[in-house]
Amino acid sequence: MELEVRHLRVLLTVADTGSVSRAAATLGLSQPSLSAQLQRIERTMGIPLFERSPSGVEPTAYGRYVLAKARTVLAELEELRSWTAQLEVCEQPMLLRIGAVPGPIAAKLALSLRRAFTSLRPDSETEVYSHAEQSSLALLRMIDSDRLDVVVVEQFTGHELPVLPSVRRMELVAVEPVFVALGDQHPLSGKAEIDLADLAEESWIIDPLLDSGESAHLRRACQRAGFEPRIRHHATETTAARSFVASGQCVSLAQATSREGLGIVVRPLVGDPIVRRLDVAWSSERFAENGELVRLAAADAYLGLVEYNDSFARWWDTHPEAHPAIG
Repeated sequence: MELEVRHLRVLLTVADTGSVSRAAATLGLSQPSLSAQLQRIERTMGIPLFERSPSGVEPTAYGRYVLAKARTVLAELEELRSWTAQLEVCEQPMLLRIGAVPGPIAAKLALSLRRAFTSLRPDSETEVYSHAEQSSLALLRMIDSDRLDVVVVEQFTGHELPVLPSVRRMELVAVEPVFVALGDQHPLSGKAEIDLADLAEESWIIDPLLDSGESAHLRRACQRAGFEPRIRHHATETTAARSFVASGQCVSLAQATSREGLGIVVRPLVGDPIVRRLDVAWSSERFAENGELVRLAAADAYLGLVEYNDSFARWWDTHPEAHPAIG
């Protein structure tokens, strides 16, 4: 079963009423029908979303995460409906719906695409809607379901993304090294590059919800360096993760284009033991004739990030094989 918007509304109604019977009455369904639908949704998600008791239902920890996502999706859909209604009464601008994995690429991509399509259609305004998302697979599916137009996604070896027929995808950056973030008072913070083996006694912080394979690559790289990483902290929110690193309590992997500051330095790892690939993807239907324009705009956006980190700028200059699609 594929999740639909109506399923999200069902989950929120059950959570808000605290009872399957009250939710059924609110939705105009029978209780057995709603219970069966809720069970199908949980089977699709692969894990219980609610804990049942005689007094009603309470979301599980994973259920709370799903409900938060559901509220965001429904709020954004409502905003898009409102926006569409407003556009119908005025001159129709071009709406570009873009997405990207977390990091600075989303903002650069928005600017670059707006410039590109404004030059293509100088007599029409170009509006941009953006969405940052941890899951590259989710981003591709949002193109496939006509919720986004252009995305930048990441891919790690062994965790390749599927091919979707409605999505055109091209390599943007062949190889981008994953760096390490340290507190600026860390004993290794003054080194130009850091040997992973020197971090054997450190605690690490990771995002437990990432589905890219980055955490698995961290474990394998550490094992090759002769130790098991001590993963002691989890954070799904960037500010919290940066605060832990800046406090000196742990280290973390970091994008090579990450800015330093606010108590953090970002350094390359000796030998680039962990790397990722970046792709740009777009709707093959909507941009059947403008795919090259999209690719060039994404390349322009990425090049604007290279100077964000001096260490990466030096790495980039000495690794031309890493960016054949950029040129």
